[in-house]
This record gives sequence, structure tokens and C-alpha cells, in this order.
Amino acid sequence: MNTLSATQLKEMFLAVAQEVIAAREMLGEADRNIGDGDHGIGMSNGFEAVQQELSGRDFSDVYTVFSTVGRTMIRVMGGASGIIFGLLFFAGAKNQPARAEMTPAEFAAMFQKALDEIQLKGQAKVGDKTLVDGLSPLAAALQESAAAGADFETMLARGLAAAEEGKEASKAYVAKFGKAKTLGERAVGYPDAGCVTLTVIVGAMLRWLQAQA
Repeated sequence: MNTLSATQLKEMFLAVAQEVIAAREMLGEADRNIGDGDHGIGMSNGFEAVQQELSGRDFSDVYTVFSTVGRTMIRVMGGASGIIFGLLFFAGAKNQPARAEMTPAEFAAMFQKALDEIQLKGQAKVGDKTLVDGLSPLAAALQESAAAGADFETMLARGLAAAEEGKEASKAYVAKFGKAKTLGERAVGYPDAGCVTLTVIVGAMLRWLQAQA
């Protein structure tokens, strides 16, 4: 698939929402290891609201789909996770002209802009045991794949592999932010919960795309 329409993006995000909601307990467990344990609940609540927002609307602009997802998560989730995951989808859609379809290169650019915005807001870098550990390699893989002419399925397969590698790498890091920071070396051995969630999201996107073939 070489383009995605606004309607297809809507359907893809509905599929993502289903998988994140289904992963609620797993995400909560990942967070309980080094955090407050409420990450799964927060992500599930956020994507349940996304389901409601998307299901009742028709979309003609791809960027409106992204911004609707991001704004909804910020509004419903609140806190640091709401802002971070809201920016993941909202940051790249800001100030974009309306478009009926999106190319792999435009999709990849969304995630690079999200990474830039999240790092600007939170000052986190790779190695700090945050979402950035997964998002940075994901954004790079998406950009490289799109530049090489990959279609959406190939691009997201490579992106998922990169995000998985980032998640695994985060196990070795000492956290610099959040509750995990107070654990020091005790947080080593566990992945960042945000990185775990990112792999669920990207994996759901890829599975939806593969189901359309």
C-alpha cells in the first residue's frame, strides 16, 4: 500500500485502539515493575475515548485524524503520559494543509516531528529510559524506509523491529525521569512501559495494513 486515505487512517486507529485496550493488563504490569502501575489503565481509557471520537465521525483530511487522536488522549488521560502520547499523534499534524491521502514519507515525517516535539518538551534523550528510547529508532527506521521507496507495510515492519530493539535496549538503562528514577539501579532489567506501549501501537498498525492486502 503506497497511500492511506483519511478513512483508512481512521480504521487503522480503531484497530490500534482495540489492541491497546486488550493489552491493558500487560501494560499495567510493565508499569508496575518500575512505576505507579496505572499506565495500562491510562492508555486503555485514552484509546476508549479515541474509539468514541473516531467512530462517530467521517474524515476527509488525514491530519485531522491524527490531531483528533492526539487531542483526545491529552484531554482524557491528562498527566505526563497523556501529553506524551497525545503529542505522538498531534505534534506532526499541527499547521499542516488538508490532504485526502498520506504517503509513507509523510507518515514517517509525522513521527520525526513527534520525536522532536517530545524531546523539546521533556528534554529526554536515548538512554534515559523513556518513550524516546523506542521512538527515536522507530522514527529513524520509518524515515530511512520511506526514503528508500518502501510501501507502508514494509516501512512499518522495519519500524516495529526498530521500536522492539529500542524497548529491549531500555532494559539496560537507569531511569532519569518519573518514579523509576527513584529506583536507581533497581530499574535495570525492566523495559520502559512507554516503549512497550509503542510496540503495541506500531504492531497494531502493521497488522491492520497486512489484513488489507
